[in-house]
Amino acid sequence: MTEADGIFVYGTLREGGSNHAWLNRTHPVGACRATAAGRLFHLPLEGYPAMVAALSETRVHGEFVGYEDDGDLDSALADLDALEGVEEGLFVRQILPVRLESGQEFHAWVYLFPEDRLPRLEREAVELPGGDWSLYLAEG
Repeated sequence: MTEADGIFVYGTLREGGSNHAWLNRTHPVGACRATAAGRLFHLPLEGYPAMVAALSETRVHGEFVGYEDDGDLDSALADLDALEGVEEGLFVRQILPVRLESGQEFHAWVYLFPEDRLPRLEREAVELPGGDWSLYLAEG
């Protein structure tokens, strides 16, 4: 099984996002801009984004967040799973390759919308072809 080097965040956990303080309380050692393959949607009623993994050229923009060691990462994931509704099935956590701004590639945990909900997203949400939720909000 592939090991994750950190967490990829693309919505409210990003710098400037409404849940960024929640992420900071997990004591990351740093963050940098990164992208991951996928499709990104804005859920207008809920007020947050949802990413679906996709084997495509479409990139989702976010941040790669690193931790000192596996113990710190595991602790952060336990904390964030509650925020992301993993137990309730709102989001699932999966390891995906991410590409840092520098071009380096790592594997990161990503909170994704379950793929079986893609038809609902395509009907009810706003797809963001540019893959950047922060930019979408700024242009809003």
